[in-house]
Amino acid sequence: MLNRLADLLRRVPAPPDATVGARFGRREIAVVALLIEAAQIDRASSADERDAVLSIVRERFGLDAEIARDLTAAARSQLDASLEDWVFAAAVRDGFTVTERAGILGLLWEVVYTDGRLAAFEESLMQRLARQLRVGEAASEAARASALDRDVAI
Repeated sequence: MLNRLADLLRRVPAPPDATVGARFGRREIAVVALLIEAAQIDRASSADERDAVLSIVRERFGLDAEIARDLTAAARSQLDASLEDWVFAAAVRDGFTVTERAGILGLLWEVVYTDGRLAAFEESLMQRLARQLRVGEAASEAARASALDRDVAI
């Protein structure tokens, strides 16, 4: 499933549109913006969490380091310009299958657990995103467990 997600994200970016204004498509920006939001929701975004986002974008999506940095910067810019993260959750919900969304939720859990703890803001964000992404409770818990199984330190 993550391989399919990586294939989808490696495609040639969609032409820029008014909402993205960059060389990356709405779906790509949305996924990475949510990863960034997960890293900073507890207001203590560590270097480890920022590195985890970049690592996921680079390794899991099969992008070279420069493109991964560019995509992350574009997503950060879009996130900073928005008032809420729901627009990114809606783009992910509309752009991916439920199985792919569960995989994305797993990536978000990896970022959340990178610093070795689960803050209340992080848990609240993850519950809200699971609902917004329309990932059922069982799939959400499986995504969480999968993130923990990837040797993420908690």
